[in-house]
Amino acid sequence: MPRIAPIVDFLKSFVLPCLIGAGGGYAFDRLGMPAAWLSGSLVAATLLALGGAKVVVPGPIATATFLLLGTIMGAAVTPETLRLMLSWPVSMAGLAVLVPAIVLAITVYLVRIERFDRETAFFASIPGALSYVMAMTLTSRADVRRVAVIQSFRLVLLVAALPGLLSLARIGGTPVPAPATAGLGPWPELLLLLVLSASCGLGMERLKVPGGATVGAMLASAVLHATGLVTALVPEPVMIVGFVVIGVLIAARFAGTSLAELRQLLRASVGAFLAGIAVTLVVAAAVAWITGLPLGKVILAYAPGGIEAMAVLAFVLDMDPAFVGAHHIVRFVGIALLLPLAARIVLGPQRAATDLSIPPKDVA
Repeated sequence: MPRIAPIVDFLKSFVLPCLIGAGGGYAFDRLGMPAAWLSGSLVAATLLALGGAKVVVPGPIATATFLLLGTIMGAAVTPETLRLMLSWPVSMAGLAVLVPAIVLAITVYLVRIERFDRETAFFASIPGALSYVMAMTLTSRADVRRVAVIQSFRLVLLVAALPGLLSLARIGGTPVPAPATAGLGPWPELLLLLVLSASCGLGMERLKVPGGATVGAMLASAVLHATGLVTALVPEPVMIVGFVVIGVLIAARFAGTSLAELRQLLRASVGAFLAGIAVTLVVAAAVAWITGLPLGKVILAYAPGGIEAMAVLAFVLDMDPAFVGAHHIVRFVGIALLLPLAARIVLGPQRAATDLSIPPKDVA
């Protein structure tokens, strides 16, 4: 019996949420929703978690999923992508305006309207780098639960709602067509792609690169596809599995959160999301106008979410995942380097977080 218990727990906490997530993805796909398998899985699994079910993605499976998604996204890189990199410095500079503006807007809203204390409002306003933000929150006087719920709710809203909003506003790309079986390329090429992408992803993760598994795999896949050394694509059913699992992974953040607690923080979470998105749209529109880049692509690059989730959205919406991923990496690194100093300036030396080591990786 003791040997069966872990298997039963695995089936209930991971396999069942994935099956329910797949059902949600299928429903969204039949309805013609953009990013259907990802957003549908997220919505269905989140409802399951809020219903009190245990939702857990084991570490090795999460890492394997990030490696797979990086490999998939790297296939979207073309020689044209390399040419467009010349416009990246200007859009990267926009991050220096965007991040402080988002923090200010959300902090002011939470303090003035929702009556949050300043520490909780500040940490709830940081766009992305959730694991690092939570590490600092734990060593401060902020309300950890409020920060976690508001940060997680923002990511859920981004993944679930942003594709549809971009599509309705007609500023999205064209959804990536399903790869035909005949276009997979030779199996030795596919094996080479998977081995090199996994090796690079695991290497970057070991080096503590933000989102290392995804970023490393995407880099290796991008080099292989951009140079024409590999033409193989990951089969569509495998892609769908990856999208479903990443949806469940994001939804797992709400495990253990009661409906009463969520309802209490719902208005604050939605308000903080709208404040952050409003700032993102304004800055993205200005940068898109200056650089001539597509507005939808800049919005995804600036959206206050995790590296993996936003890069996956860029792929399924055909909005240059390399561009989007690069901007989220720069934002993560900037936050990791400057957040302790910003906390001391905004909150004062006695109220800011202290004694932090190297920041952990940002997951989804």
